[in-house]
Amino acid sequence: MTSNGSRRVAGFAAAAAAAGTAAVMYALGVLPEPWLRGYISEGGVEASPRHWIYRTGILTLAASLVLLGAALRRLVPFVCAALVAAGGFGAVSAAVSCTPGCPLPPYESSTPKDLVHAGASVAAVGLVVVAMGTVALIALQPALRRTARVFCAVCLPLMLALVVGLLAVGRGMFTSVLERAALLPAVCWIAATGLLVLLRREPSR
Repeated sequence: MTSNGSRRVAGFAAAAAAAGTAAVMYALGVLPEPWLRGYISEGGVEASPRHWIYRTGILTLAASLVLLGAALRRLVPFVCAALVAAGGFGAVSAAVSCTPGCPLPPYESSTPKDLVHAGASVAAVGLVVVAMGTVALIALQPALRRTARVFCAVCLPLMLALVVGLLAVGRGMFTSVLERAALLPAVCWIAATGLLVLLRREPSR
């Protein structure tokens, strides 16, 4: 892929990240519960009034990961593989919805669909964090490296707190707010990195 081609793909990645996030936020906004309650995945259950918008949003976010990976292929090859894999898991998360309430162990009884959905979602998010951390450590371009470091500094403590919350508390306002807070910097990193690649002047290496 040429430098101009990578820049265009990165621009599409940033746009897809923004559009997918907006769709998911809208789908959550029409749920019976307040926006800050319940897991984000509950927007995709079949009983949700706008589940198709939620799933479309998640698929769009998954596409943004694949596009960003393609745009970074020549800059950080490992990140391309991680983001493409994350996009694949994201697509599985969109295709296999959880049951109402998205019950998760150890506090609730889960169905196989719940476990597949949760596993795919965790894998997607985890690979995004790995990609972000890799860019923060080894990206050749200083702007990409600095941006990833900033978002890592915000995202990692929130992700760790979320894991602790899921294991110690389970479903509730605490984990609901943490989930949203932890995912926001990850999505913002995708959009910001796409814009940086789109606007950079030096050729890719």
